[in-house]
Amino acid sequence: LARYSWPGNVRELQNVIERAVINANNGQLRFDGLVSPRMGATQPLTNEAKARAKPKGNILSRSDLIQLEIENLEGAIAAADGKIYGPHGAAELLGVRPTTLASRMRKLGINKPR
Repeated sequence: LARYSWPGNVRELQNVIERAVINANNGQLRFDGLVSPRMGATQPLTNEAKARAKPKGNILSRSDLIQLEIENLEGAIAAADGKIYGPHGAAELLGVRPTTLASRMRKLGINKPR
């Protein structure tokens, strides 16, 4: 982690740490293959390009990361019984401010539970 230049700064580092946590085995974080020059790609690969690509390790595309984030946020909301703000709410479970969670939900099209 220390050898990577982090051109995307804190957000990129946060994404790498989140992926390591998601992929953790027996509580052990591994960062192998999570930091690569290809991480900054913003355009999704075409089906043809995906067929030609030979990924190494657990490399995730941007769309995969977004889907993981959506699933993670929805999981936190479900674990908090639909509560977003306040004690034991999804924002607290995720360790983010409620306004940050609300903003991410809007950006990702996640509707507030009824």
